Amino acid sequence: MGQGMRPGWGPNIGPGATEAPTAVPHVDPEKCAGCGECVKACPFGAIEIRDGKAVVDEASCRGCRACVSACPTGAIS
Repeated sequence: MGQGMRPGWGPNIGPGATEAPTAVPHVDPEKCAGCGECVKACPFGAIEIRDGKAVVDEASCRGCRACVSACPTGAIS
């Protein structure tokens, strides 16, 4: 192991790490029924319903995509 390296620490883990880009889900407003199932499914609180449609806060989203499988209309991809 190289000098200064710690076991289990990679480029995106530990002090000074940068987050890897995440794929923020897209909401199709034509398909969104505004039911709120995605809001309930998001463990990061990154989705809210505005004007009857789901909106993803890109800054809060971690790309886990739990909302995609929770959406009953297939509006989130």
